[in-house]
Amino acid sequence: MTRFRRTAVLLSTAAAVLFGSVLPADAEFSNSAATATAITTVDVTAPGNVSTGGTKCTTTWNGWTWVTTLNARVSWTASASRGVSGYVVNAVFSDGTKYPVAQVPAGVTSISGDYDAAYAAQNIRVTVTTLTSYGWTEESGLSGVITC
Repeated sequence: MTRFRRTAVLLSTAAAVLFGSVLPADAEFSNSAATATAITTVDVTAPGNVSTGGTKCTTTWNGWTWVTTLNARVSWTASASRGVSGYVVNAVFSDGTKYPVAQVPAGVTSISGDYDAAYAAQNIRVTVTTLTSYGWTEESGLSGVITC
């Protein structure tokens, strides 16, 4: 039986090779036209001119002791990117650790807040990151050191 199977396989393979090379090719052709498609790239720009100008310290008497407060102000110019959904303001400590301070919508280009004046002695700088509706971000350079 094995001899019979080998002979059948050999004959069918030989027939396929012989008739396969004789039969015409079956191909279809189609007509197509080239289309002009413009491919654009999106580059997210970081906020510019990050400034801590206007930051100051104030000292007040609370009835028991003098309290010094850091009145911090951070401002920046808006990103020119499409799809800007907002900004994240990060405090960057001297060891490089980043701490998010605020997240604001796209139309806002400054924030202010009052903090313990001890932060003014920690050489803190600020960055602002552009957020977009499609998930891309870009971080600004560091601001100057926040001081009183």
